Amino acid sequence: MNRSRIRALGAALPTGEFTTNEVLQRMSSGGEFDVERITGIEHRRMVDRTEEDTLTLGVAAALDCLAGSGYDPADLDVIICGGTTVHDGFRMVFEPSAAGEIARRIGAVNATGYDVANACGGTMTGIYLLDNLIRAGIVRTGMVVTPEVISPVTEGALAEAVDARDPQFAALTLADAAVAVVLDRAVGDDEAVHYIDMITCAEYSPLCIAKPSDNTENMIMLTDNLTMQAAPRRETWAKFHRDVLAKNGTTFADEGFDYIVFHQLGVGFTEKLAESGSKIHGVPMPPRLACVEKYGNTGASTHFLVLHDYLSRGLIAPGSKICFVPTASGMVFGVLSATIGELVK
Repeated sequence: MNRSRIRALGAALPTGEFTTNEVLQRMSSGGEFDVERITGIEHRRMVDRTEEDTLTLGVAAALDCLAGSGYDPADLDVIICGGTTVHDGFRMVFEPSAAGEIARRIGAVNATGYDVANACGGTMTGIYLLDNLIRAGIVRTGMVVTPEVISPVTEGALAEAVDARDPQFAALTLADAAVAVVLDRAVGDDEAVHYIDMITCAEYSPLCIAKPSDNTENMIMLTDNLTMQAAPRRETWAKFHRDVLAKNGTTFADEGFDYIVFHQLGVGFTEKLAESGSKIHGVPMPPRLACVEKYGNTGASTHFLVLHDYLSRGLIAPGSKICFVPTASGMVFGVLSATIGELVK
């Protein structure tokens, strides 16, 4: 059976870099927040709306990824866009697809393109689909590109949130970034996607909802943080992963992961997810990779922005086995197990 591998990884960040306190200084609602202390987020990138948008970031990440892939744009069979937002400038659009427009701009003339929207699980959903296409022999080489321009949701919170218990508090963690991942056929276990699986627990869907504001022209995100981060929700990923491993006749300890990457909502959140993993799997979690302190919560791009950051600094060796744990509103949980090879950053 065919298997996929992560062949190349790219990223693009907006030019504007801000401290959390600089962002909060723009708050017009009168609210007071200690976001940095609560979340650990010190810096973040946010787009310049006169020069940058979803498509410009997506194109930059795609080209960065291709530069280290050994492929030309015309070699791609499919491009899947996993971003939460799709903007032409700052106007929400659905057709043409962002994937199709990015393909056109980078010269991927042979690529089919389509978008998937699954909140902060968008990149993992795209990889799940692309991995299955490669396993089925339908495509040989494809790209998942995820441009996340979600700072407009922060603007809504700056105008409306009033205190740390406000349902828009989580929106004050958001930042912009784009990632791109090329997958092709694996040639051995030393560089392969071993498995990827996902689940949606729809009963939790009211806990995080994005919608147009009733009071301003912004998009807003309403989150019940206390309920979302309570033990039953935090433990879902580990219980799901335990079941996936049991079907494969293995355990978390047997997998021998070198690193684990959680969704970058905040430092405390990743610590709690790790504690839940240790409880359910009965073993300590491997070292956590994290960059939430300097990039904030970049939505669906977060896991591979972390990987790109560590690879760029030479902190991960080829042959490392990594467990990626997506968690997203909906609520979506999942796991991706991959051994990475020589990725050019």
